[in-house]
Amino acid sequence: MEKIIEIKNGERIIIRHIEESDIDGVWSNFNEVIDEAIYLPVLFPVRSQYEKHSWFNSLKKENEICIVAVNSNMKAPFNILGQCEISNSEWDAATHIGKLGVIVKSDYRNLGIGFHLIDLAIRESKRINKKEKIILSSFTENKRALHLYKKMGFKIVGVRKRQFYMNARYYDEILMEIWIDDYLANNQV
Repeated sequence: MEKIIEIKNGERIIIRHIEESDIDGVWSNFNEVIDEAIYLPVLFPVRSQYEKHSWFNSLKKENEICIVAVNSNMKAPFNILGQCEISNSEWDAATHIGKLGVIVKSDYRNLGIGFHLIDLAIRESKRINKKEKIILSSFTENKRALHLYKKMGFKIVGVRKRQFYMNARYYDEILMEIWIDDYLANNQV
């Protein structure tokens, strides 16, 4: 499934499933967010091609969802403006649950890309993997992301105080969830 959207700056962007040629762009975005050191509890960037391709192969093997935002007017790997992954639960009794993670390049935030990535990822998780519920977590300081998640219908179900220690300080983690059928009922295409 693929759709073309126009973002707030007027650019036309393709929202689609990841392809192998997108790997470097996806990891470039991931590493950019790690370097910002305020949104992810990851301390070290992923640089090796082996790690990148192992992740992609695992994604395909596990039939997980990864949706990318692509600007076809830009050269790879800079054409990948963001990505949303919904991974499977590690628990046998929770196969109906997907865990969401989303990244948008800093220059393309607040333009509507995150919404479209999450929307398609949720819909594809239901269609392809029969997921029923999506969970996520966020730092309490990530106000932009929390605003988007709440706007989309995610509900806060808990807070883990002082969950992460980075840059010589503690960060709280907010836990959120949404039932896909509720989301679809409120966001019909």
